Amino acid sequence: MQNILVPIGISKNAKSNLKFAIKLANSFGSSIYVIDAYPSTSSLTSISNVSLRLAKEKIERIRILINHVKPKASNIKIVESELDLIGAIKKLDQNIGIDLIITASLNNEINNEVFLGPIAGSLIKRLDIPVLVAPLNKGFKPPKKMLLAFKTGEVKDVSTLNAMIEFQDKFKAKLKLLLVKVPGFINRNHSLDDILMKRSENLIYSENETVYKGVLEYFQVFKPDILVTFKRERGFFEKLWEPDIIYKKDFYCKVPLLVLKNKD
Repeated sequence: MQNILVPIGISKNAKSNLKFAIKLANSFGSSIYVIDAYPSTSSLTSISNVSLRLAKEKIERIRILINHVKPKASNIKIVESELDLIGAIKKLDQNIGIDLIITASLNNEINNEVFLGPIAGSLIKRLDIPVLVAPLNKGFKPPKKMLLAFKTGEVKDVSTLNAMIEFQDKFKAKLKLLLVKVPGFINRNHSLDDILMKRSENLIYSENETVYKGVLEYFQVFKPDILVTFKRERGFFEKLWEPDIIYKKDFYCKVPLLVLKNKD
């Protein structure tokens, strides 16, 4: 895991999220790229001197945060771009290859009922890059137990699993599989990728209305250190991820949540 991207906004959680990312990156020897999560889109920024001043203010805000968390860190770089956040991330990914995005479970949202704010939600919805949602105000701890929950174990591209595999190999973590039989479940959903079977301790079945309810059923039994899920174009959480904002009543996780993009 060479390159990790951390979007930083104006949330009070930005500091703890950056700390989490730095500790994780140190475990892998990764480089961290920090990008402003709130690029200006106002028409006022079309005026060159205003745009330049705002850009400098953003960079300075991020630099102050980095210096406060980890002064003289040589593996942390600030990303500057005139594109919107998603466009800037896609361009950076094309240039260097981003292995993981780390975001907070709540970005600049006052509403306590919200699990993922619009920034985190849009990163998961619009990008193919794995996203790790870090719990609020909790430092990174090497995971010993991982739970992968899904409703179909077909993996179209093995590279989809890279982030999960790196976590498992680096920290010697045990992996359990949870296959949730939701309404409309068909036999082909039981077709599991060979890599998943070889890397897991066992496969557990659950019959529930949603994958999330299946996770709730077994979460306290397994007590995983990381929960892994798939974000499919038409599949797991397909309705949940339609909006950018995810409410706690629909999904909530107290441990790091690793979302892998699995194409249909």
